[in-house]
Amino acid sequence: MNRVLVTGGNGFIGSHLVDALLVAGYRVRVLDLFDRRFGSVPADVEWIHSDINTEYAIREAMTGMDLVFHLAWTSIHETATRDPLMDITTNLQPSVRLIDECRHAGVQRVIFLSSAGTAYGLARRQPVDEGHPTDPISAYGITKLAVEKYLHLYHHLYGLDYVVLRPSVPYGPGQDPSKRQGAVGVFLYHLARGLPIEIWGDGSVIRDYFFINDLVSAALSAAQAESLSEHVFNLGGGRGYTLNELLDVIRQVTGKPLEVTYSEGRRFDVPELVLDTTRAKRYLHWEPKVSLEEGVARTWQWIQTLDHSAARQDRPPQ
Repeated sequence: MNRVLVTGGNGFIGSHLVDALLVAGYRVRVLDLFDRRFGSVPADVEWIHSDINTEYAIREAMTGMDLVFHLAWTSIHETATRDPLMDITTNLQPSVRLIDECRHAGVQRVIFLSSAGTAYGLARRQPVDEGHPTDPISAYGITKLAVEKYLHLYHHLYGLDYVVLRPSVPYGPGQDPSKRQGAVGVFLYHLARGLPIEIWGDGSVIRDYFFINDLVSAALSAAQAESLSEHVFNLGGGRGYTLNELLDVIRQVTGKPLEVTYSEGRRFDVPELVLDTTRAKRYLHWEPKVSLEEGVARTWQWIQTLDHSAARQDRPPQ
């Protein structure tokens, strides 16, 4: 399976994945309406300038592909919950169309980037394994989970092979820090610009952060595995940190004081999520390697190279 399509391949996760696929010897095609936010699309990549809402572009992009990574998504938790109908129209419907085109095009495997932070909802036990009930409390989680279910349906009806990756909170260089998503990058960006860091709630929300390189290595393992008896895999750092603990790590790594403000918490934020990644270790032979301290240090080094006054074409979060 050496011919690969990556939807959303110019986004944060997609660009790291595309670079790793090229190094691994894959022939890569990207379907993305936007350019990379940081850096340029490699010359070896075939780039189709479109989004997943355009039927003919999906059909063209799928031609001759062995493997499809579906990363493209137009919303975040906040925007999806504010306008769930738009989320269905711009994410769920095109994703089902893409899955159907994969079946007709003879794609051998679809790898979908879901969301552990929203798919499970309120955790009934910690750490959360893949058998935990899925009861999302945000529209974002509902549409992500619905795509998972359609993949299962197409596997049952038509034999379409698939893998669902449920990451916790990936972070690292290349994640747009000027957005509202991605605590590590956003906090470091505000620190670099001398801006206050805003926390929703009292800082007790617990998340399982892990470095982008670790996520990409799991994605490559999912692509290279010859056969898998399981289809859904949690990916995370193996330990939970409160937002206040994350701030402590940032202080320790940067050696700088932080100005922090606390605002009212959001009802769609899951208060605690730490993932059990035993299944990924067993079937994908994967486990995270970069500690939070090292990952924050590498991200901080990158943040300091940015021109914080520069702006480029906006793109939806992915």
